Amino acid sequence: IRESPCHNVILPKHKYKKKKLVLDEEQTQRFLSLLNTKPWDEDFKRIIKVLLYTGMRCGECLALSWVDLDFENKSISINHNLADVAGKHYLTTPKTQSSIRTIGMSDSLAEIFKEQKVFQDKMEKYIDDFAHPEMVFTSSLGNYKDRSALNTSFKRFLKGTEFEFLTLHSLRHCNATLLLN
Repeated sequence: IRESPCHNVILPKHKYKKKKLVLDEEQTQRFLSLLNTKPWDEDFKRIIKVLLYTGMRCGECLALSWVDLDFENKSISINHNLADVAGKHYLTTPKTQSSIRTIGMSDSLAEIFKEQKVFQDKMEKYIDDFAHPEMVFTSSLGNYKDRSALNTSFKRFLKGTEFEFLTLHSLRHCNATLLLN
């Protein structure tokens, strides 16, 4: 190429707005109220609550298996991450070495997991080839839950609310803020 094709390009002017990533305690209460009252898929709601209450990354949450949950000692072991490459889902190690950890489980979180188990057991009865019964959160056919579908559902859930700025990852930041408070 004799001359750069980018020579006459006019770059767009960005007006960056500082995005609000976290919720304070009052906003979190309103968010949870919305989560509890708005008619939506209960499985989805349980995932969002787990993300908010634990501060896990989305892939870590979707990679949870039932053996990772210790109801007796009230702990959750995070040993895997659910990766998606070209539409194929598989379990990998978490993002960093320090991401392999054990976190506490509150009583309300234990109840959420127990509700999920009841829900999943009902689903397994109706599906002959339930692919991953060992996983906590699965698709309706028992396959790995798709992170992009969860993200799309989250955006649809928040549309028209005061919480449209939230992302699945921002729930991780919200958890950190709540723990500091």
